[in-house]
Amino acid sequence: MMVCQVKIRKWALSLFFCLGTLFSASAQDFRFTTNVSSTRVAQDEPFQLQFLLENASNISSFQPPSFNDFEVLQGPSQMQGTSIVNGRRSDYLALIYVLQPKRVGNFTLAGATARVNGENKRSNPVTIEVIKSAHGAASAPSQPPVSQQPFPPRRSSPDDEYTEGILRKGEDVNAKLRKNIFLKVDVDKTNLYEGEQLTATYKLYTRLPTNSSVTRVPAFKGFSAKDIELPNPPQASTERLNGQLFKVFTIRKTLLFPLQSGALELDPVEVDNQVRLVKMVHNNQKRSRDPFEDIFNDPGFKDPFNDPFFDDFFNRPEVSYEDVPYKIQSTPVKITVKPLPADLKPASFNGAVGNFNMTAAIDKTNLSTDDALTLKITVSGQGNVNLMNMPKVDIPNSFEKYDPKVTDNIEKNSNPLSGSRQYEIALMPLEAGDQTIPPVEFSYFDPVAHAYKTIKSEPFNIHVTAGKQNKRDKQDFSVDKNVLIPVHRAPQHWTKDSGYLLGSLWYWILLALPLLALVLGIIYRKRLTYQQNNMALLKHRYANKAALKRLELAARYLKEGKDHAFYEETSRAVWGYLSHKLQIPFADLNKELIQSKLSSRHINGTNTQQLFELLDNCEMALYAPAQSNDKMQGTYQQAVKVISQLEDELKTKQPVV
Repeated sequence: MMVCQVKIRKWALSLFFCLGTLFSASAQDFRFTTNVSSTRVAQDEPFQLQFLLENASNISSFQPPSFNDFEVLQGPSQMQGTSIVNGRRSDYLALIYVLQPKRVGNFTLAGATARVNGENKRSNPVTIEVIKSAHGAASAPSQPPVSQQPFPPRRSSPDDEYTEGILRKGEDVNAKLRKNIFLKVDVDKTNLYEGEQLTATYKLYTRLPTNSSVTRVPAFKGFSAKDIELPNPPQASTERLNGQLFKVFTIRKTLLFPLQSGALELDPVEVDNQVRLVKMVHNNQKRSRDPFEDIFNDPGFKDPFNDPFFDDFFNRPEVSYEDVPYKIQSTPVKITVKPLPADLKPASFNGAVGNFNMTAAIDKTNLSTDDALTLKITVSGQGNVNLMNMPKVDIPNSFEKYDPKVTDNIEKNSNPLSGSRQYEIALMPLEAGDQTIPPVEFSYFDPVAHAYKTIKSEPFNIHVTAGKQNKRDKQDFSVDKNVLIPVHRAPQHWTKDSGYLLGSLWYWILLALPLLALVLGIIYRKRLTYQQNNMALLKHRYANKAALKRLELAARYLKEGKDHAFYEETSRAVWGYLSHKLQIPFADLNKELIQSKLSSRHINGTNTQQLFELLDNCEMALYAPAQSNDKMQGTYQQAVKVISQLEDELKTKQPVV
């Protein structure tokens, strides 16, 4: 029996575990567990062993168990990060080994030992059942099936993305993709009234490393839509589905209000993915007796932040990876919209659906016919505030009514949609006396109570006095009231003889106009000549100015060393620049549409390639561990260059009609 001696150099071990000081428990219990991808494996089948330290701080040493009965194919690979499950935050450090059994039998792997906060901690042991390989299975006795549940207890599995990302021999690629990456549409209801709010959330579920882009957004036909603002770039959360933990990205979250009754459908969303799969490559060369020697001599190990996946996994000769394109779309969702009840519908109902309050008030009760009063009506609550019409107001003929001023105050990202709409109506009295404005009446439909509700204000009593400029609605056309004014034949007092032309001010002004026009023409000509001679310099200067203005906040994060904030702001600056320059709504931005817009202006080649490389680098860096300052500096300079070059070309090249 060959014994695999595990020897780890002290200097490498110190470097490997100094990262543990970055983790601290956020009001959670410390856990140190041993997990295995399968408890029943064939003799020639590799499997994965993971030691998971959750909420650990100040890790000073680590000692794995003895692997006497197993050959170490890979490891230790290190992963670190934060997992949020059901709202509970957990920081983790995972050490991963890929092992292969040497012989058939039942073997127990003792737990690993780690020194955490000055105390020695040990993980739980695991038992592995090793059976004969497939070609020798005929002579093996029948074995009862053992439940193969990867990584019990499945509270958090930070390495799921990587274990699922390994493409094993004979495994169907399409089946793997369908199982581990898909879209889902969550709606809070599928049967509702016309005008009632419906919340639709489009989510991307994945257990594979993927680079995704939305290529088609849903068209909400028959609905009024209001999007909830989401983080850009999207932030991942975790969600358990059918007993498996998925990374979840919210693509779009929209508040929908049906504008008609009947059977409606929410269109699907389409996403293009580039999924990275890992393949095991068989190496017939004899392995080193010290399986860790190659890892610690690997230059990539010295800087574990160079790779967003396993620190050394993709640089090993035993594995290779392949990027597989995979297009997916969500399933259309059927929505049944019921019409509002026609019976008992109040005359003052104007389409409001939800739960509302209404107030009405006037700013004065005593005024003259020279003044005006303001009637303010405020409707607030939850529902289709953005579609609401003005409540019914019966204004007497003794007042002149002006168009209302409408002011909205809708709470940002509220769900259900909440806020208020205020109407200000200016009223001018036409005659003196005691006047009365009838009560303001507002009706809405409550979908919870399935009934109409009406709110009324008190009537408004107003005392109007005669003003100095009292408007006469009734003219007196009695005798002598419509006699024409007599014609005056003599010159009037305002008649004045004209003076000489030379003494007129207008003479000198008209005389100076040609000279002034000549001076302005010379100045304009010189300015135009300067611009033509220095057009390239001016364009480049303005382009750099636009780029630096966009990236001003990113430069500050670069100086402060905040890598995640830097890449997020750089990505937002580039996407915002493209949205502004190409006149594309921010929610509709995608690479295909940008490529089409740039192509219409004959902008292709190196500039477009550098733009997409910059966006890909920023997106990858957001999900990778911390980046070096030199790499961030290079990204910043690349962003300034890309925006400057696009600014130059967009000013000179017009879109093709």
